[in-house]
Amino acid sequence: MLRKPKPAKPYRPPDAAEIERFLDYMAGLMTRNPREAHLMLPIWRALERELKKAQEAEDILAAARARLTRSMDRTAAQSS
Repeated sequence: MLRKPKPAKPYRPPDAAEIERFLDYMAGLMTRNPREAHLMLPIWRALERELKKAQEAEDILAAARARLTRSMDRTAAQSS
């Protein structure tokens, strides 16, 4: 009897903290394997790019939350 496969979880891009942890891991790999470290440079560069994107996304979301809070505070002050 064949089982139905479980549905895949929706994709969630990694957050900055997850990318930072993987950069730490990569730094360890590169340090422990200096002869192969040059092979890991493309991965390092890609992680750095993704880290910048994740940080930018987190900054935008924080700014949006702050804006909403200010907007709600102004609305509450006007109705008082």
